[in-house]
Amino acid sequence: MKFALLIFSVSLVVVTTLAQESSKLVPKPLFPHDSRGLKLPAAVPRMVDTNGNVVWIDEEYTTKQYQVAASKLVLQEANRVAKELRLPEKLPITETDLVESVVTPYGFNYIHQSIGSVTTKHYSYYVSQGNKFNELDVANYDQTCLKLRDQGTLPIKQMNTNAAYQLAIHWLATASMDVKGINRDCKTHVALSPFWNGLVHLDEKPHKRFVPIYFVWWTSTKNDLERHGNVAYVELYAPTTTLLQLSVSDPKYILRKPLEFTDLDSLLPGTAPVIELPPPKPGGQPPPG
Repeated sequence: MKFALLIFSVSLVVVTTLAQESSKLVPKPLFPHDSRGLKLPAAVPRMVDTNGNVVWIDEEYTTKQYQVAASKLVLQEANRVAKELRLPEKLPITETDLVESVVTPYGFNYIHQSIGSVTTKHYSYYVSQGNKFNELDVANYDQTCLKLRDQGTLPIKQMNTNAAYQLAIHWLATASMDVKGINRDCKTHVALSPFWNGLVHLDEKPHKRFVPIYFVWWTSTKNDLERHGNVAYVELYAPTTTLLQLSVSDPKYILRKPLEFTDLDSLLPGTAPVIELPPPKPGGQPPPG
């Protein structure tokens, strides 16, 4: 706790100094739809402008109570996902089954709507988009794929991208992802995993035999223009219908309910200091953008 207070004190000095040196600037409200931070818990340290608009909060702010509660929420969601997808987990997954549990500070979560993740010896479960479950990764990915590759290759005539696609949308739909919306708004791609097949590009095919690890992904117009990123993807090993990875990066395509804390006042007790920016000097101009 002393360390956290020290970090906050240092941050406070830096932010206050910057505010004093930048008195000509007019920072924008941090939360456009709640400019005064009426939904922001009183315990979170903040800075406001002369109109009372929140322009900064301490992203590192958290409490032990919150961290414990957040970890339990993510664990509960992991149990729901494992059951829905019929993953090879011992249910229910308990805290003693976890290899790792990572929870972001409350301040970070408030801005980014990302709570954290839990990992078992089988899978990692992420709640990092809109406070909703959005990603699943097989544990020990490299070792798992190496074992699958060592099980042997198949003749290229057995390559079946449609079957891989059907598996992918089945898993996405089962995990309550908006497959209809994703297919409506995005372009679908299916290919063999280039890495595990020794290929250079995603659209390449081996000449004779292949490792049946498929990659199915969806890109938006922006993704295609920038040649970067994707809206959703699924990676799988077809012969044993093994799910390796599943991810949806845009929360509007996640139909699951966001995780909610029942009593934030007890998890984040107290009232934090509020720093008020000095008024802008005459003739000051707002920052670009």
